[in-house]
Amino acid sequence: MTKTETQKEDAAKNGNEFMQGKDAKDDAKGAAERKDVKNSPGQKAEPPSSQHEKNDDTEKKLAETNERLLRLAAEFDNYKKRTAKEKEQISAHSEAKFMLRLLSIYEEIALAEKECAKVKDAAVKHGALLVLEKLRRAFESEGLSEMKLEGAKFDPFLHESALREESEMPEGRIVRVIQKGYSFRGEVLRHAIVSVSAGKKQEKKEDVVDEKAEKKTEN
Repeated sequence: MTKTETQKEDAAKNGNEFMQGKDAKDDAKGAAERKDVKNSPGQKAEPPSSQHEKNDDTEKKLAETNERLLRLAAEFDNYKKRTAKEKEQISAHSEAKFMLRLLSIYEEIALAEKECAKVKDAAVKHGALLVLEKLRRAFESEGLSEMKLEGAKFDPFLHESALREESEMPEGRIVRVIQKGYSFRGEVLRHAIVSVSAGKKQEKKEDVVDEKAEKKTEN
């Protein structure tokens, strides 16, 4: 082996030893740093009791969140029901208002039927009466109905009393109908205006006394 080759081999050997020494120092330094980090105050391992408390807090927060969500869901469901009911009421009110405007047409059906009865042409009379009957049924199928009044007991929620008159009917009964009343889908559409019985006509006390006196005189 030549002198030059021997020098190169020594140099390579020295270099390897140097690198090995440097790697050992780096490993030792890294281990020391990891040890320092592990032993630092901010990185201390938490005791089991602290971890248990954290779990309890998390479960408590989850339960509170779940309760809030359930409450919101219930409130939203109530809101939907209330809104649907309000829509139904608005719709029913609009339909009742429209039916009230058509009420005069419904009342004229009876007058038209009376006039049709006077028509001599049987075919024309039959056709007109058929149309009027269909029109009546169309109103009634929508929920319009006429109140049955004569002889009924006066009800301030359904009727309006315009007169009180003596009659053979018991007191508080309807004697005459001045304006017909109608209901629409179970609710009052137009109150009936009626005359209410005040009871049977009572004789005056003076007349009763005179009759008694006459009887005594005859005896």
